[in-house]
Amino acid sequence: MWWIALAAGTLGFAFVWLVTPHGREIGAAWELGAKLVAFAFLCCAIAFFPWVSQRLHWLLCVPFVFFTAYVIPRVSYFYYGDVERAQGDSFYTHLYLLLYPGIVLTVAAAYRIGGGSPGRCLKIAMSGIVIVFSGLLDVMWQVVNPVDIPDLIDAPHINVITGGPIPFGGAILFTLAHVPIVVGINLLPLDRWISRLLGGGARPH
Repeated sequence: MWWIALAAGTLGFAFVWLVTPHGREIGAAWELGAKLVAFAFLCCAIAFFPWVSQRLHWLLCVPFVFFTAYVIPRVSYFYYGDVERAQGDSFYTHLYLLLYPGIVLTVAAAYRIGGGSPGRCLKIAMSGIVIVFSGLLDVMWQVVNPVDIPDLIDAPHINVITGGPIPFGGAILFTLAHVPIVVGINLLPLDRWISRLLGGGARPH
């Protein structure tokens, strides 16, 4: 199963990298879907990695919040705050398409290799990706950097859902609305479902 997921995830990444545009804007909803599907397959490949009980797995969400709330928006400012530079699409691609997903997958892999169960491994990866899409980064970019808070937040991953830019206060509410989603993900009995699906072959640790 993990070999199939790894092959599908690798092919999906190759498709995203070679076929879809490298830029900040989302030209079509299927482009975002293709990226998420490729990422999901890679998450499954890690979750079901066969060579390997963590009750505090949720603490691994802390690095995701730290990177999303401070490190990445601060690094982003070093480019977007400098209007002299001209490689915005390339910068965005490497930071958000490679760096952050790489952080999520690395943490999930470390947890799995260290003996973590497949279900909790998937929870870590899903929590990480929900946090970065939650709008937290877009809100905190305005807070931690020396910029004026704009009337509207124009973020492609938010626009896809809301239909267009939203007020800064709305972006805060958008972010807060993702809190129960993260909590709900971490309360799901994924290991029990996986164990039933695989006939008891994936036991929680």
